[in-house]
Amino acid sequence: MAKTDKEEKKSVPDWVKALLISLLIIIGILGAVLVILLHKWQRATYLTADMFQAGEAANSSVLKINELDETYGKEPDRKYSEDVTITYKGNKYKYNDNLINILVMGIDDYGLKGNKDTDANPYQADTIVLGTVDAVRKTVSFMCIPRDTVTSIKVLDLNDEVAAVKKGPIAIQHSFGTQGDKTNEAVVDAVSDLLYSVPINRYVAVDITAIPDINDSLGGIRVDIPEDLTKWNPKMKAGTKNYLLLNNDAVIFVARRDTDIDDSAMGRMKRQVTYLKMLFPAVKERTSENITYPIALYNSEADKVSTNLTLDEMTYLTKLLLDLELSENDIVSVPGEMKHIEPGEIEDYEYEMGYVVDEDALKQLIVDRFYTPAR
Repeated sequence: MAKTDKEEKKSVPDWVKALLISLLIIIGILGAVLVILLHKWQRATYLTADMFQAGEAANSSVLKINELDETYGKEPDRKYSEDVTITYKGNKYKYNDNLINILVMGIDDYGLKGNKDTDANPYQADTIVLGTVDAVRKTVSFMCIPRDTVTSIKVLDLNDEVAAVKKGPIAIQHSFGTQGDKTNEAVVDAVSDLLYSVPINRYVAVDITAIPDINDSLGGIRVDIPEDLTKWNPKMKAGTKNYLLLNNDAVIFVARRDTDIDDSAMGRMKRQVTYLKMLFPAVKERTSENITYPIALYNSEADKVSTNLTLDEMTYLTKLLLDLELSENDIVSVPGEMKHIEPGEIEDYEYEMGYVVDEDALKQLIVDRFYTPAR
């Protein structure tokens, strides 16, 4: 029986119905996500830095008495839990419990792909930066650890068990093990040990392939080109001012180096510091415009990022970010020098070059940045 004109006008095509249902589902999902984010944002008001000291995401890195304390070894029965102060240059100091230390690792896997312009070992932590947030003073600072820093590293087997401990450049610590949590934690422990047991509460390991996405999500980062990078892009000439890094240019600026030059890693680290100085205010500005930016960025790059930060902690840090200040003096490097290492000069060290730490200067830096005078 034929439909009347009135019935045909009322009939809605199936594809339109399906589209409307899909839209309603999407709106429902987005609404639920927004409610969750709003709840997390409100909850962040009641969270404190204390949550970084414990919980499921806590790392094994803890503050303990060590050679930074001048009384180390002189009081064999002394335990950190019984006396939280250290003695340095005759004065008493206490660790600043308001600090949140997060280790950021830039992981380079180009060695696995046979790129001759990089080191042979795959998955090295070519960029290692310790970010420190003072939750009370509302400040942030960064300490760069040169990738060739000579230190003790744990050789992990494919079961993530420690097979040996030897001296090596700290970057290769990440090339051992299964590249999972244990591998990241091994880098955390290596950095903590290097810095006289400064507690590192969390870590973020970022694959180098995420750099263009992060960079471009901010509309690019403008920098001055300090050295010749035309090997990778003819436009990136030394002395070029206010150059806008977009797409792969960001990787060139922060990751590329000429391995035929002995101290090329140090030149690259200076570029990374330059980039970091421009990146932080850009992230802060974008977050002030859109509070969901950091978490949304993380979700979009989750397959390229490994972290033990929880969603609550990310939200807390995002909210704290809006009040954080970074000054010119808040980005430093572990003091030392790049030098040729003679055979046998450093036990168990098999490399021709290494960044040798100035221990006295490092101790002073640690006390200045992580401790306060004890009352």
